[in-house]
Amino acid sequence: LWIVGLINAFNMLDNMDGLSAGVAAIAAGILAAVILTAPNPVSHGPQLFVGGLLLVLCGSLLGFLWHNAPPARLFMGDAGSYFVGYLMATATISATFAGPGLPDHAILAPLCVLAIPIYDMLTVIVLRLREGRSPFSGDRSHVSHRLTDLGLSRPLAVAVIWLATVVCGMGALMLHQVN
Repeated sequence: LWIVGLINAFNMLDNMDGLSAGVAAIAAGILAAVILTAPNPVSHGPQLFVGGLLLVLCGSLLGFLWHNAPPARLFMGDAGSYFVGYLMATATISATFAGPGLPDHAILAPLCVLAIPIYDMLTVIVLRLREGRSPFSGDRSHVSHRLTDLGLSRPLAVAVIWLATVVCGMGALMLHQVN
């Protein structure tokens, strides 16, 4: 359920329209591709149910993103981000990433797909603890805010995070191909 916290952390960013839904849609789409291309070790066929669930989630997030793109007319909120995180967590747990005929390191595919939200969560916690504050207190230490502090516009910061999520997700697609 740590994915719930990651998605919620991205959703709580102020005025970063489309960041949470975009990262979740990219992650769901890439995880679906990984699950559908990696055979189930038991049946040797694709994992259709879990892959289909992730594709439906990706499609619904893309539909939501249409209304959440700048300027946003609709917001996900805590309930939406918890639901998206819950669906991604249960789909990831339900899928099989390792087994006979698959490399042992293929189990790291979900970590590759979610590398950017994990990095953001860990750096925020470390920065807040180093300053002697609660890791649950809000501030501007998220990656998106640090990018805007470096001079990027908010839409460009969102695009950079989306691109980084895609690049890390491509690594997950390659894990099943590499010995």
